[in-house]
Amino acid sequence: MGLAKFGQKQYPSALVRSWASVRAEVFQFSFLLLSSSSVTILGSGSGQTNFKFPAFAKPCPLVARRFETLQFLRMIEFRNPNCVVPPGSEKQILSHPIIQNEAIELAIFQEHRYAFFFWAKWTRQNNFTKPPCLVSFDWHQDLCYPCETEMEWLNNLDITSDSEIAVFCWAKLAGNNDGHILSAAYLNLISDIYVLCRQGTYESDWEDEQMIDRFGNSHLIKKFKTVEKLEAFLISTEENHTYFDIDLDFFTYDNPYNGVGIEFTYMEELEMESFLSLENSLINWIFKRLRGFTIATEPKHCGGLLKSNKILDIINSIYFTPDIFTQDCNWKHKS
Repeated sequence: MGLAKFGQKQYPSALVRSWASVRAEVFQFSFLLLSSSSVTILGSGSGQTNFKFPAFAKPCPLVARRFETLQFLRMIEFRNPNCVVPPGSEKQILSHPIIQNEAIELAIFQEHRYAFFFWAKWTRQNNFTKPPCLVSFDWHQDLCYPCETEMEWLNNLDITSDSEIAVFCWAKLAGNNDGHILSAAYLNLISDIYVLCRQGTYESDWEDEQMIDRFGNSHLIKKFKTVEKLEAFLISTEENHTYFDIDLDFFTYDNPYNGVGIEFTYMEELEMESFLSLENSLINWIFKRLRGFTIATEPKHCGGLLKSNKILDIINSIYFTPDIFTQDCNWKHKS
């Protein structure tokens, strides 16, 4: 195996060549990277590659690591930079559930912030006159505004680069997964935002909001306690395109991980089937306008991996045949 030399120490070259390895290890020895003027990648043969660090690459406090780490990751030569996705994400192209001769992409991942990557990719690829609105089902609101530092990061983000966006989602978006929606709105990757959720202690938590993005566009932000109110409002709009987003913890009621109740309680399977059915007028409205479908599994917020997988399996059985990510997967209602 080739070695990567950091200062006077050497590590397996996979740690800098492989995105999967870097995501786990780079923070552990970023102080070594920052104390070196260059990194030398020694191949198993005689070849080697030198990465020169910028002038600021010198020992620094932990609070500055995330910025320097992103600069280092930008130097990585991805094997195929056009096929990079955030770690642990899976995607599949499907026929459109309603519109003939059109297709959409389904993306599934654990960390909800990775939805940002797919919204950015789909909006860029489709060149919408106005980006799709977002309809999100989530236990949480996930509507934290980007701070000034985060807005600066977003301003400098190369939205045309899948590899840079994937790294950004992993390393720079909030790790508690509550900032991806308004970060996307700030870059006008999504338009208006409609969240059906359970989080909200005070009535003020449910008030409508307006956000002005970096380009001067206004984004309406609405939170809904009930399906009926969400549906009634959506029907009154002139929305033509929608990204549908589901966090699986939406299907929990009591959720001790989120500070509610002592034990997890869940929506019954029959209730889920009725709620997500294409015969439900809300789902029918969404699917007619669907331009992308994201699902965050968030196992910690669902009572564990097996509980999260069970919820995902119910969604799989409602919508798809054969299973998600099999070669011939298609919408069950079209089979």
